[in-house]
Amino acid sequence: MTNTIPAPTDVGALANRINFHTRDQHNKIDGQMSVKFAFAMKHGFIYRQGILAFFYIFQAIEQEIDRILAQAHTEEEVQTRNILKQFWVDDFRRSDKILQDLELLYAKECPSRTQLLEFVQHNVLPAEQQGFVDYVHQGIQTSPTTVLAYCHVLYLALFAGGRVMRSTVYRSTGLFPRFPDLKPDEVVRRGTNFFTFSSEGVLAENKLRKDYKRGYELATRQGLTEDQKLQIIDVSNAIFEWNTRVISELGEINRKDLMGKLSFKLVTFAIDEWKHTEKLSREQKSLVLAMGVMIQILAMWWVLRKFF
Repeated sequence: MTNTIPAPTDVGALANRINFHTRDQHNKIDGQMSVKFAFAMKHGFIYRQGILAFFYIFQAIEQEIDRILAQAHTEEEVQTRNILKQFWVDDFRRSDKILQDLELLYAKECPSRTQLLEFVQHNVLPAEQQGFVDYVHQGIQTSPTTVLAYCHVLYLALFAGGRVMRSTVYRSTGLFPRFPDLKPDEVVRRGTNFFTFSSEGVLAENKLRKDYKRGYELATRQGLTEDQKLQIIDVSNAIFEWNTRVISELGEINRKDLMGKLSFKLVTFAIDEWKHTEKLSREQKSLVLAMGVMIQILAMWWVLRKFF
């Protein structure tokens, strides 16, 4: 039995098998996320919707992990608990970290943590988001070892891409609310906990990732039957499908919302333009406003068609 992270060519490693069988799905959602994330970087209200959606998904996973670790009853739950104990530590938890980001992103609507908790508890999820959350709970409760699909696909995805996304967010300070008593870099630091696995820097994160991958491999290589491994691979594919559906749903919701509020956005745009054209004549102001409105219409239409 190896005691190191398996090589990419090691076909016996469950992680490698998941990667191989989800390659097409991964490429599909990777392209989709690149486009959607780039668009979200320009619109804070869309970005925070995505962060909120992932809160519910990671919360569901971690609720099931906590339940299994604390109250394993069936034979498969005990088996899963024994595997989880070999690599899972609290540093991996994301729901608490995302909640810290939401405190900042929803500071205007929910000034206190109590108000935020009440909001996330009573918030009605869109259909696909709720479907994914239900799928997580029902699937893991039916077949506990399938939680290991989420442990590889979602958490390692954050390890791999979170640092890049964090860097991108750091350059997009306009995503976050403004706080008169905080500098922009401090605001961004407080709003990127989702992508941060250690406050001690890159070396600490690298070690955490290495320990996670090694522990996952050692625990799953011999601790699962072949049928269980195949089921985990199937769920891994489903995770990619659910992510695609959740992201597409957010895009459709915002497309409809933006189109429904287009006239309001044009009015506010026109007012802003008027404020900055004090030295122009009335005819020139009218021309500038008309051109601005037309540009806004064309830009909005192009964006909606391209990204949604």
